[in-house]
Amino acid sequence: MRSERCKAPPAKSVSRGVAGVDRSSTGWRNLDLVRPILVYTASRLGLFAVTLGVLYLIGLHNPLWLLVISFAISGVASYVLLSGQRDAVSRQISERHKG
Repeated sequence: MRSERCKAPPAKSVSRGVAGVDRSSTGWRNLDLVRPILVYTASRLGLFAVTLGVLYLIGLHNPLWLLVISFAISGVASYVLLSGQRDAVSRQISERHKG
């Protein structure tokens, strides 16, 4: 009889994410909504940084030309390489406006 009184109440079902963190809270849902935008932005910045570094290493040391050419090359490269992330961002934005 004593063991029946010590039982804990049944746990309610909670959506758990990485490391058992409760992802049902509003903050996590908001993060899931902006995740594609964050991934795309970080990818664009990373591509710009890599382009900047490569151009500097090949000998382009004038800061103005380095920035302008890096911006142009990374823009074209991101148009080609990041089309999947760009599609995810546009899908996320259109879903937000629908509902």
